[in-house]
Amino acid sequence: MIRKTVFILLVIFTLIACSGVDSQVTVDFDEKLAYNMKKPSGQWNLHYDLEEISGLTYDEAHDRLLAINDEKGKIYGIDPYSGDVINLYDFHKGGDYEGIAKVSKHVYVLKSNGKLYRYNTNKDKTKEIETKLGSKNDAEGLCYDQKKHSLLIACKGLPLNEKKSKKAIYRYDIDEEKLDTDPHIEIKPGDLEELVNTQELDFNFKWRLRRFSPSGIAIHPVSRDYYILSARGSMLLVMSEKQNIKSLVFLDINALPQPEGICFDSDNNLYISSEGKGGRGRLLKYKVQN
Repeated sequence: MIRKTVFILLVIFTLIACSGVDSQVTVDFDEKLAYNMKKPSGQWNLHYDLEEISGLTYDEAHDRLLAINDEKGKIYGIDPYSGDVINLYDFHKGGDYEGIAKVSKHVYVLKSNGKLYRYNTNKDKTKEIETKLGSKNDAEGLCYDQKKHSLLIACKGLPLNEKKSKKAIYRYDIDEEKLDTDPHIEIKPGDLEELVNTQELDFNFKWRLRRFSPSGIAIHPVSRDYYILSARGSMLLVMSEKQNIKSLVFLDINALPQPEGICFDSDNNLYISSEGKGGRGRLLKYKVQN
């Protein structure tokens, strides 16, 4: 029965992706999104080493992107102008790595079981850090909050209180090396669905919305809005610093079939990466609209 249900869901998802219906729509609630998500200013098929790219961050000191493959303990560099990839650092053995964040000389890498790996780029040393998150929380997204010198960890699975109706994002204090067990952000997919019900959207989009589960997170350098990806259903949720929903983007499933990496550069350009789903990983770049 379970296999049959999974098969049906896969068929529906494939039909949505291949149908003639526009697979990308932006719904603005507060103000217009600063990026035209239908018109990337750059897009690249990445090297085969990043077929399963699962995290993305910006390295301002070297004007490059840093990325990880979710099966290898390696950190890769990506040229944001050409999409060229180089192998930079070997930080640990293989594992299920999902998020990455650059903090000065350190690169933090997040494992799906909630562990953090702090790699010192000067000393070529890695420190393993336990948090209170575990496999049931399925930690997926990681970003650095420079203003509060902390990390945000987005969980695709259950929150720590195990309430199935909510998705949680937690704050990790870098100085204290401590996770705040109270969610910094809580998202109820049911509330998102009610909000979107006020819009005249095709059933396909509402079906995708029910699958919302955070897979990546970034903070806009100027507005400090939270940009939260969901690989399930291929979506981007934008929330203000006060956690008001500003925009919801149903991304192009063909271009971004499994988006898990997101970051901004020093010019506020937005980058989103996606696993290749059997092909090469993808990277899309969006410039701020004039």
